[in-house]
Amino acid sequence: MKNIFWHGMAEEEKINYLKKFSVAVIGSRLVMELLWRSSVGCIRYIGDFVTPVDARLDVSIKPLEANDYDVVHPMSSDSCVISYPYPNDYRELKRQLKGIDVIVAHKHIATAARIAEELGTPFIPDIITTFLPDGISFFEVEYPRIDHDPISYALTCSIQAGEIIRIFTGYHLPAIAPTAYIVDTRIQNYLKRIELKRKN
Repeated sequence: MKNIFWHGMAEEEKINYLKKFSVAVIGSRLVMELLWRSSVGCIRYIGDFVTPVDARLDVSIKPLEANDYDVVHPMSSDSCVISYPYPNDYRELKRQLKGIDVIVAHKHIATAARIAEELGTPFIPDIITTFLPDGISFFEVEYPRIDHDPISYALTCSIQAGEIIRIFTGYHLPAIAPTAYIVDTRIQNYLKRIELKRKN
């Protein structure tokens, strides 16, 4: 039923194919929630300790959940959402991320990027861009420092979910690194296109 959102955007078989894909989300419950509502088949959610700042930024987290570990329970009887606490062991995290089609990380970004490269998996950090396995490496660019507010964070998560739908359906291309977009609520159209600079 959730697939009805995407009719007219791609062929029906591609829309139905969304349920065959899997995404790992590290440290962004809002991205996880959007992907679940968008019919992505299986989501591995790797939660982390929820800080008071996290609870203010991410509208899917209740304020009273701050200062606790982020665990997500099944969303419905027909959904596949698997929740793990963030492991401090690199090999365990890599094991949790094996077999995933796209990795999104809003926390532990460098570690997730390294594992994505080792697994040959597309990687999306906390800005709007995708690092492809055969493209520019996350570690080859100067990564910008991002300051989010609740609106810019919600917009970033929403656009990232849309980018993942594009990857899976082939309906338009997502932003591919070094091209990236940053949400900035101070500018007129909210989105600022940037080119990630290569390190010297």
